[in-house]
Amino acid sequence: MTIPAPTDSLTKTNSNPYAALNGKKSAATDPVSAAAAANSVDPNSAQGIQDRFLKLLTTQLKAQDPANPMDNGQITSQMAQISQVTGMENLNGTMKSLLSSQMSSQALLAAGTVGGQALVEGSTLVADGSGKPMMGGVSLEGAANSLRVDVQNSAGMTVASIDVKNPQPGMNIFNWDGKDSGGNPVPAGAYSYSVQASNAGKDGPVAVHSTAYANQTIKAVSWDNTGAPQLLLSGGQRVGMSAVQQIS
Repeated sequence: MTIPAPTDSLTKTNSNPYAALNGKKSAATDPVSAAAAANSVDPNSAQGIQDRFLKLLTTQLKAQDPANPMDNGQITSQMAQISQVTGMENLNGTMKSLLSSQMSSQALLAAGTVGGQALVEGSTLVADGSGKPMMGGVSLEGAANSLRVDVQNSAGMTVASIDVKNPQPGMNIFNWDGKDSGGNPVPAGAYSYSVQASNAGKDGPVAVHSTAYANQTIKAVSWDNTGAPQLLLSGGQRVGMSAVQQIS
């Protein structure tokens, strides 16, 4: 005996015509389950709270005493409050969308900086041994009439000193030619620098607080667990875009 294949109409109304033989109900043959799945709403969402409120309000209106009806002012106040809940959820959704858009913009901006130079907090200068000039920065918290940068080797010995002309409050850029005080190119490697900044006072020079910034090559871009872009620098640092003072 040949069992005919299910017709198209049967397939459309019941995705599994043999489910009943296995003790199961399909979505088409169990309208209660189908309706529950279609109308499932997160009870903690604004929509879920609003649904419960409307059900309670409808029940209260049906059960109210005709001789002593509910106060219209209370009903209006409750409806205004539930509208505020919905509005807040919509606002949260909008803010999340804006944040996601900002993250995407930052990612595109960060990807375009690979190969460029980033000025970030630090006091390292990397010489290649050929006397190639290097750039650094010093941020001053106040006015100064004297700003000197002393470059030290790995042993802590000062190999060169740079006087920055006309220092100003804020960022000051300086260049080191990669040579020692005698005019000879220093060996390749990492060098550090210290800053001496001062301003004239009644009793002599007054120190001005400063922050050193190093100029490093942007090698690559990665993203942290929040999706924010991180720059991978030649000195081994991983910094966010907000930590960069200048890109060139």
